[in-house]
Amino acid sequence: MTQLKRLDQSGHVHISEEFLRGDEDLTVDDLSPYIEPVNATGNLEELRRVLDVVMDSFDEHDPMIDSAAGPNVHQFIDITRRQAGDPGVWHYLTVVEFPEFVRYRWPYTTETAMREKFLKAGTDIYSNALHRLWWISELTYDIDGDGERDYSLTEDVLANQTLANKIFDRWFARHKPAAVACAEVLLEAEANSTVIEQTTLRFRETLSKVQLEGMSEDEIRNLIETILLEVEAELS
Repeated sequence: MTQLKRLDQSGHVHISEEFLRGDEDLTVDDLSPYIEPVNATGNLEELRRVLDVVMDSFDEHDPMIDSAAGPNVHQFIDITRRQAGDPGVWHYLTVVEFPEFVRYRWPYTTETAMREKFLKAGTDIYSNALHRLWWISELTYDIDGDGERDYSLTEDVLANQTLANKIFDRWFARHKPAAVACAEVLLEAEANSTVIEQTTLRFRETLSKVQLEGMSEDEIRNLIETILLEVEAELS
């Protein structure tokens, strides 16, 4: 196991456009004044091995990379939600440990967009390349009868980019029962992108009138199913 580190925000000035494009490397030595250890560990050696296999198995920028990589990011960076809420941890992991993976998964379109894949995180679940995989996995995995982690739903969600985008870019995704129910209902319905967009949008709007934390899992699921039926009826 490797002690995890964090990259302080003051080190962001050294993340150049050349680095984002892959034309420049940065090492721990380059960024050492801005790096500090945190009280958490991860199996970075095994994660590196798995991500290398993933990159060998998929074409560059293939969205299906997420489905193969996500559960492994979560398993081998086995930290608490509180620890995962530190943006500096993810900035260190993307910039120092796994920059090749970030560039392999995400094409360079603009400097701003690529900078987000390396240097976003915190309350924004969706932007940072590794942070998003960890959080989507955290909010969708289950425990099976043998006490092992079951990432079946995680893999299905990450295989559907529209679903992943529209659920986990909404604030309610931080509430695991809501994220799971929304994903399961829409996957079971084989909903298209328009239905996914409208259902998650209306669910978010409905939650401005009800207290999500006071609802049971069945109540959440029933609400989403009702909204889905309304959307499908209007679009038919």
